[in-house]
Amino acid sequence: MGSGRRRPAAPSRDRRPGREPHGPVGARLARTAGPLSRRARRIPSAAGLQLEGVLLAGGLRALMLQLAHPAVGHGVAAHSDFAADPLGRLRGTLEFVYVCAAGDEALVRRAARAVGVAHRPVVSAPGEPVAYDAREPDLQLWVAATIHDTAMRIAEAVWGPMPAPLADELLARNGLVATALGLPASSWPADRAAFDAAFAESARALAWHDGTLEVVRALVAARATPWWVRLLMPPLASATLASLSGSARPDGVATASPRLLAVARAAAPAWRALPVGLRRLPARRLLRAAARRPA
Repeated sequence: MGSGRRRPAAPSRDRRPGREPHGPVGARLARTAGPLSRRARRIPSAAGLQLEGVLLAGGLRALMLQLAHPAVGHGVAAHSDFAADPLGRLRGTLEFVYVCAAGDEALVRRAARAVGVAHRPVVSAPGEPVAYDAREPDLQLWVAATIHDTAMRIAEAVWGPMPAPLADELLARNGLVATALGLPASSWPADRAAFDAAFAESARALAWHDGTLEVVRALVAARATPWWVRLLMPPLASATLASLSGSARPDGVATASPRLLAVARAAAPAWRALPVGLRRLPARRLLRAAARRPA
């Protein structure tokens, strides 16, 4: 009987799926984290999270998921200059995402126009094995969904489970990436359950083809990049590919652990200890560059 006091229950450990992308993120994000827990972990606001440089660690994951969609992958293989200028392509993508996150309305409209012009010729020719048109809403939704899903996974690995209101706000804010790509606002999922359903439905179409695998090989080789990028790319690609499963992972690709999210969780304390200005330096520099560019 003793004193009658109950011993506090041991805290349960958050069990995270080891592989991606088929495990829905909404179910995990739906767990409520109290305000004290959030303050203790110092989770940034939704607007701040979008500018965190640590999310760049998931850029290759988002790109791999995009390329695994046959229509997106064939369009990139036929019309993109990834192999010739991978850093330029990355810079353009990041600038677009950061403008959507923190740019003023005029800057967002300018970025959306530029994307529209770039996507206009990305249309399959008659007789191609896979038909595609970069202006198709389903493809615009998939590209934006991979960016949001990856951002949520990396953020949760670094800061822990997102409070439900914060996760809802981040979903809504990332919808601007989709609408700037051309997706009608009504087609972006209204809540996390709808997002998970749309993501899972699109993921059923994933399949790798020879042309898109060549793009992946060129990305990993990173021949037209500085030496430090060539040094970092193989372990990043290995960790990214190890995190994917099923049709999202190319057949016959050797992978090694640790997986991407495990690396992010291990590095989380060091990242959170950095000054906020340093953590968001890439976003600030790219936003300034976008603002200086002539309209």
